[in-house]
Amino acid sequence: MPKDLWDITDRKSTKTKLELIKSTFYVWLTIWQAQNWINNEWYVIDLFAGQGFYTDKGKKVPGSSVIFLKQIKNQIKKLKDKGIEIHLFSIEKNKRNFENLKNEINGYLEENACINDVVDCKILNGDCNEEIDYVLEEISNKKENPLFVLVDPTGLQIKRRTMDKIIDLKNTKDILFNYILEGVRRTSGIELKKIRGEKISRREIKAVDTLKSFLGNDIKIIERKKPEDLKVLKSYVNATYSEKNLYVVGYNVEYPDRKDDLYYLLFASKNKKIVQIVKDIYARQKEKIKGKTLFNSKEFYIKSILEITPVRNEKELNYYFIKRKHLLYKTKVEYGDWTINHIIGCSHGCRFPCYAMMMAKRFGWVKSYEDWRKPRIAENALDLLEKEIKKYKESIRFVHLSFMTDPFMYDFKKGELIPEVKNLSMQIIALLNKNGIRVTTLTKGFYPIEEIVKSDLLKSNEYGITLVSLNQEFKVRFEPYSAPYEKRIESLYGLHKAGLKTWVSIEPYPTPNLDYSAKNIEKLLEKIKFVDKLVFGKINYNTQSKHFEENEDFYKEISQKVINFCEKNGIKYHIKVGTPTSSNEINGKKDTKYIFSDSNE
Repeated sequence: MPKDLWDITDRKSTKTKLELIKSTFYVWLTIWQAQNWINNEWYVIDLFAGQGFYTDKGKKVPGSSVIFLKQIKNQIKKLKDKGIEIHLFSIEKNKRNFENLKNEINGYLEENACINDVVDCKILNGDCNEEIDYVLEEISNKKENPLFVLVDPTGLQIKRRTMDKIIDLKNTKDILFNYILEGVRRTSGIELKKIRGEKISRREIKAVDTLKSFLGNDIKIIERKKPEDLKVLKSYVNATYSEKNLYVVGYNVEYPDRKDDLYYLLFASKNKKIVQIVKDIYARQKEKIKGKTLFNSKEFYIKSILEITPVRNEKELNYYFIKRKHLLYKTKVEYGDWTINHIIGCSHGCRFPCYAMMMAKRFGWVKSYEDWRKPRIAENALDLLEKEIKKYKESIRFVHLSFMTDPFMYDFKKGELIPEVKNLSMQIIALLNKNGIRVTTLTKGFYPIEEIVKSDLLKSNEYGITLVSLNQEFKVRFEPYSAPYEKRIESLYGLHKAGLKTWVSIEPYPTPNLDYSAKNIEKLLEKIKFVDKLVFGKINYNTQSKHFEENEDFYKEISQKVINFCEKNGIKYHIKVGTPTSSNEINGKKDTKYIFSDSNE
């Protein structure tokens, strides 16, 4: 331990750490400003904030909390324009350090009054393992509220239970964690002495208890001649981060006077793209310190960065991830143009039967109904889309989400949307819109109204729901795990009230032998009379429906009711090919076949 903890004149390791904190937080601010699905209230937690500054050759150098404020100031105009409000919680246990910290933060805020409209600072004096409960109560625990956490202790003071509380938050989290390798190495050696039955002092017993509080009870120190540092670190990362589906990269900071690692600066996030950017930052920092290599210097250092990917327990998840080779494609669906199916499978498990599931089984993508209900999410969808937009943009009129899956999939057990599906869909829509491409969507889930309304998405997008009945008995039998009818309608109406374009797909519409209420379509139509467009089609691939004796006459009657209703209420409509009174067959109205081709129709 140096004589003066806060004098970093000869401490390259601390200077490196501060540079990485600065670079990583800058990236965090930049990336989240580009996301359209998040809320405007963000959080930053500095668990070991220190005194707010260091000294280097007698000059003040900003500590972590002031670094955060400086980076916010650097992007203040963009943050203000987007209406972002950042809540910074700085926690310091030492009373003297706390007083200095308070003076540094308040002094910076007074000198830079322009950031007071964006930043709200709370400076807390206490043990972060105890203060964390208060902080978490102050946070809006929603995925849409981004959270940046810095954990930079001087030893092993952070308890595993504290980290678990943070990681278990619903917030989209990015965590920068200083794993003190030397502290774990030293106390692990004491633990090994205890395992061997050697006598240890009271001070050593306390050190072992601290190690257990830090690592958690599920991390065991294996008896060896000496502790295996990297194995212990990886076990900790897997148990704390990876099993919670967080990607992790680590920058190893070496001792200044010997070839050994002092600590690892770990960065953890669910967003693989952010992790890869931080990995690149780490590699550039290594290149800056160690110098260029003879061949492909950057690639050499990238490979040297520790990377640990999530350990996914598929039995606990209701989805898993895949990689796709292609994403955008031209569809043959009569009212479509281009489409994206960024997911294989659907949690809704419809039994009409589901045409998408039939095709997926035919092509060997899924093996069974249960397999179909466990969706596979394309984790490389955004990277693919960025490339394919450049290739196909000029020929795209609009893109539909989705014909072979559902972009806003409902989790029947939890009664909410599957967040990983929803977030990816929102990101895809935002990326398409950013490139001037309109999007139509269709779901048996429901829409996150607030996210969509607050976003910068194109007003020409069109949001639809599938609604073929209001009969609960029919739903239990044929759409068992989809969102409740009323929830679908309410979310669509919410978008309509916000001035957005809405539509309904009444397909596959059942015959009366499948749904006794099917003859009375008027009741359903009244529920959705606010929509701008409507698509109607009969049920296919169902033998019971085909054997209904009055099949043809029934669909003629129902189709005409739909047409009359739409014309009366000024709703644009399309009757699908194969359904009596199809739009292609009556009154020469072939133009309605392309009901979505022009957003200004």
